Amino acid sequence: MSKKLVILVHGMGNHPKGSMIKEFKKALSDRAKAFGIIEQSYFSKADHKEFNYSEYFDLLRKQFADNAEARKKGFKYLTGKGFEEKLLLQLTNFESKLSKDEFFYTHWLDVVLYSTMYFGEKIRLDFIDFFDKQRKKYGHSNIHLISHSLGTAVAHDSLAKYYRTESDPFDNIPDLKTGDFNIASIWTFANVTRMVNRLNNLTDPIQSTVVTGTDGCSSNFANIRHKYDPFTWFLTYNRRMSNYYSVVPTIIRNVNTHDFYEYITEPRVARAMLNLIYEQSITDTQFEKGVSEHKEGTLKEEAKELRDLLKSIWEKPSLDSVKDVVKQFKTIQKKIDELSGINE
Repeated sequence: MSKKLVILVHGMGNHPKGSMIKEFKKALSDRAKAFGIIEQSYFSKADHKEFNYSEYFDLLRKQFADNAEARKKGFKYLTGKGFEEKLLLQLTNFESKLSKDEFFYTHWLDVVLYSTMYFGEKIRLDFIDFFDKQRKKYGHSNIHLISHSLGTAVAHDSLAKYYRTESDPFDNIPDLKTGDFNIASIWTFANVTRMVNRLNNLTDPIQSTVVTGTDGCSSNFANIRHKYDPFTWFLTYNRRMSNYYSVVPTIIRNVNTHDFYEYITEPRVARAMLNLIYEQSITDTQFEKGVSEHKEGTLKEEAKELRDLLKSIWEKPSLDSVKDVVKQFKTIQKKIDELSGINE
């Protein structure tokens, strides 16, 4: 029997190669220790590989910040009803000082770049090539796919193109038949697939082949979103399917509720991962011990300030446009920086 493989796909922002694997292993081992499991031999049951597109986006960000002509050429590929004319004008006319706006420059610009058919298609084709090589090496049923933030869109859009109900082994289209090559599990953290779909007009995540069962590409699907993670508010993902596991954490231990480490260390998530991927059982007593330690890290005053701000934004009539969403996120990020002491 082939060894298991864990594929990780990072989100927006700067991600040096291998950093997501390190963060994932640290988060899971930290929670395992809280469960009373000190030995990390469970990691040896699987190989861990990362699909990293950060280096490519870093290069594009630099080109766009330094070269007005590159911006005009690059952003002309933007499509989708979310890209209003006013937003396009802002994007194509920003100057090199944009790089000083770190939040937009390292986060939202990634979403914008991926949402173009031009740059996004390269990422998807690269992912499909990477995924298929791993599938042939490890076998589809041994693969567990973990994605975070923008990575959920990268993984979804790629798999939705690759797994097709009408796939024919005798044609020349490189694809897979749904239901015949299902991987072991898909884990999405801070799922933004529907929001990104609003921009790129690719396959609707609620109707796509990225689902469990005979019409899909996976045997299990876990979707985890923090209640106070604002990235999950705009067109929240939730889809009915078999073997579907949903977790909505509410405890705030980090003012950055979008943080990948915090998502993995959520006790219910860690227990499910240790069990399904690494065949490491956690007793109820061990689990309660881990839950108790997890709660000890809850923030108080900072969390209240953040919740109050998020609630005021949450109660706004609507966040229908990308421009409005970006504006509100910058407000949220300012508060996060303030509570984290970044602006002191």
